[in-house]
Amino acid sequence: MKKLYLCFLWHMHQPWYIDPFTREFEMPWVFLHGIKDYYEMPWLVSKYKKIKATFNLVPSLIKQLQIYSENPSSCKFLNLLKKDVDKISNTEKEYLLRILFSANLTTMIKPIPRYFQIHQKYMNTQNLTNQDFLDLQVLFLLSWTGNYLRENNHYIKTLLEKGKDFTKEEKEKLINVLLNFLKEIIPYYKNLESEGKIEITTTPYYHPILPLLLNIESAKESKPDISLPKITANFKEDAVYHLNAALDEYQSIFDKKPNGLWPAEGSLSNQTLDLFIEHKIKWTATDEDVLYNVAGKRDKYKIYKYKDIYIFFRDKYLSDSIGFRYQNMNEKNAVDDFISHLRSIYNSSQHCQVVSVILDGENAWEFYKNNGKDFFNRLYSEISHQRWIECITFSEVLGKNVEIENLESIKAGSWIYGNFTTWIGHPEKNTAWEYLSETRNFLESEKENDLYKKAIEYIYIAEGSDWFWWYGDDHFTIYADKFDLLFRSNLMKVYDVFGKKPPAKLSKPIKQTFKQPIIKKPKNYITPTIDGKITNYFEWLFSGEIDLTFDLSSMNTEILLNKLYYGYDKENFYLRFDASVNQIKNDILRLNFITDKEISFSVPISNEKHTDENGVEAACEKIIEIKIPLNLLNEKKFEFYIEILKDSRLLQKLPVYSIIMLDISENFDYDWMV
Repeated sequence: MKKLYLCFLWHMHQPWYIDPFTREFEMPWVFLHGIKDYYEMPWLVSKYKKIKATFNLVPSLIKQLQIYSENPSSCKFLNLLKKDVDKISNTEKEYLLRILFSANLTTMIKPIPRYFQIHQKYMNTQNLTNQDFLDLQVLFLLSWTGNYLRENNHYIKTLLEKGKDFTKEEKEKLINVLLNFLKEIIPYYKNLESEGKIEITTTPYYHPILPLLLNIESAKESKPDISLPKITANFKEDAVYHLNAALDEYQSIFDKKPNGLWPAEGSLSNQTLDLFIEHKIKWTATDEDVLYNVAGKRDKYKIYKYKDIYIFFRDKYLSDSIGFRYQNMNEKNAVDDFISHLRSIYNSSQHCQVVSVILDGENAWEFYKNNGKDFFNRLYSEISHQRWIECITFSEVLGKNVEIENLESIKAGSWIYGNFTTWIGHPEKNTAWEYLSETRNFLESEKENDLYKKAIEYIYIAEGSDWFWWYGDDHFTIYADKFDLLFRSNLMKVYDVFGKKPPAKLSKPIKQTFKQPIIKKPKNYITPTIDGKITNYFEWLFSGEIDLTFDLSSMNTEILLNKLYYGYDKENFYLRFDASVNQIKNDILRLNFITDKEISFSVPISNEKHTDENGVEAACEKIIEIKIPLNLLNEKKFEFYIEILKDSRLLQKLPVYSIIMLDISENFDYDWMV
């Protein structure tokens, strides 16, 4: 009997959210998707005898889940959530509110009456009582729990039934229950695979675009007019690392090698396929657009073979319908559309067809009612009742009587438009590639150093696809500043490992929409006394002023320098910092100026007045005051940022995400009185 073989691949992935300097999770999405989706999706498959699926687990995601299990205090979001609500600072509260109200209004907030009530109150008044805020924290976590937890965990059912007036103790217990649940995720996948219900695949370790690492010029195969960055580093060895590390991680967890591999972003090239063959990967997959780039509208419902590896091509309509369309339809109409489309495919040929449905396995469901449970129950039930459909894994379908066609070559491309414009070609994306290349070249100059192996891990992290995804103007997230900072921080950490100061440009955001402070400009020349205190009312009266917390989020809960005053006279440039002076006594303040070259001045934060051989003076008592002779600055318009160093280690950079642009060129001679 002719069959339509339906193969689902659910791709489970999150970027590497750990700050290389603090070793803390900067964003909580691994945790949140862990309690909502990573267990839920295979659980839904397990309920149906005739449904099988393939789950792609990215190694860097598995590693982050493991870190949550072993070191839950490494998550800033959870650490803040555990604090007493009356002890949370305004800055911390602002950050928490940004996340606590980030849940989908229609599908996650409105179904929980008290959560919706708090949301409406805050939208109207901006004010919440301590009990409101405590309830909000608990209900946010409950809104992210998946159906498996809601149906099977007694404590979570109890809290949902209670609905409001939660206690601090209940919140803490809920957090612990959810953290313990994360430990069950990977063993559950192993059990289902051992039962033959699912197949587990992997992706190169930190989710890099392998074709671009192997050969940056491959981007021109599918888009000849693309503008490429100017890079000189050789990333080929890194591509091999990502693949080897992924296979080793898979082996250590699942006690075998994977049959299949989903390349990050479905990105393939001939070189990439050759590398997979070399590592004995049996099958891989990408988007139908990559197939069409080879020779027009070929039949995507066959299996193709390139040398010794099989390639599946995803059905874009069905995959994207689940990802983006069906969330706006009722379950019956959505599933009827899906089955109808499969029926048309089945009727279009006399041969057995293979339909590949491949998409992210965690990101769409918050837009569905009940986290997609109603949709999946109807979908899997309907598929189970169609005798002409067999829902199996990708490896299993290779043993069926299906058409296999040889491919001599492919054009390098991805599952987005069949090209790489999502990750390269835009000025911001290209700048990121160039910074990566420069840092990689620096690392090569230290190859004989014993610290090389430690430093290169940060290069591997920076090669992940997600950083480049958020640069440019094709995608939007309110967290773009944090993705930008994480990318640059990993590059800066490479230099830090060797005790070297990173290039100043790495402190400036690549993302062009970064915040700039409101700068109150100087009104006249000033000549303050450098003594670490406000000597008289007038000495800083005409200075410029900048709030250094302007781009702060609770990812940095305590700013050590709060406000900057600045000004100048005919001879000197002056800086004053209002600061938590006692917390940074005996540390080093490094002032960085960027014009056509980089200039830095380091001064100790101590009770003793400091004067160096160049005439730079600094004093610290109640405030920090600094004088820099103007002849040491080669320009009067410059970019500027500050670093606090403790024992040669970077303690804090300010501004946190941005850089300050200053102009001290205005002439005040007309009303200057000496």
